[in-house]
Amino acid sequence: MNKLKQLVIGIILFIPFLFLASGVSLVDCFFEGVLLNWLFIVIAASISIPSLLFIDRHIKPSSTQQLNQPLKARNFYMAVIWTIFIVVLTITLNNLPFLPAPTDNVLQSSTAKVLTGPSRWPMIISLCFLTPICEELGFRGVIQDYLASIFGYWPSVLITSLIFVFLHGLEIVASLCLLLAAIGFSLLNRASGTIKTSIVSHMTYNIIVTILVMLRL
Repeated sequence: MNKLKQLVIGIILFIPFLFLASGVSLVDCFFEGVLLNWLFIVIAASISIPSLLFIDRHIKPSSTQQLNQPLKARNFYMAVIWTIFIVVLTITLNNLPFLPAPTDNVLQSSTAKVLTGPSRWPMIISLCFLTPICEELGFRGVIQDYLASIFGYWPSVLITSLIFVFLHGLEIVASLCLLLAAIGFSLLNRASGTIKTSIVSHMTYNIIVTILVMLRL
C-alpha cells in the first residue's frame, strides 16, 4: 500500500517536476528577444538545479556524496566514447535502406529555427550545457531514484529510460538508439559512482547533434 501511495504521488507531481528537468530548454517559447531568453535560461537553471538536488537528496541521501565524487579520467573517456558510439549508430541505422527512413525534417524543427535566429546562442548554451545538467539530475537522479525506492534498480532504469525517450518524441530508429543511450547513461553512473558521468555523456551527445544540425542549416 505504501508503494502504491508513492507511485500515485509521483504521478501527480510528474508534470510540475517535468518543467524543472526540461524547462530550461524552452528557449524562445515564452519570450522574444535575446536578452529575455538569456534571462530565462539563467533564472530557469538557477531554480531547477538547486531544486532537483534538494529533491534527490530527500529521496536518496547518498546522492549528494555521489555527486561530490570526482569524475575519473577513465569514466570521462567512457562517457564520451559511449556518446560517439550512439551518434554513429543512429546515423548508420537512419541510412540503411531496409529500415524506416526518418520522415521528420530536423531542419524544419522548432529548435533548428531558433538556431538560425537571434536567440541562437541562448539555445546553444541551453542545449549543450544547461539542459543536460537539468535532465540528468531530473531523470537519472530524481525519477530513477524515486522509482528505485518502489520497484528496485533495474526496473527503475528501464522505466526512466522509456519516459526519457517518450518525452523526446523521436522516430522509431532514433528512439531505439536514444533508449540504448539512456540505459547506458544509468549504467555509466552506476559504474563510476557519480551522476557526473551521464551529465558529461549527455552534454557530449547534445554538442555533437547541435553541431551536425548547424552544419546542415
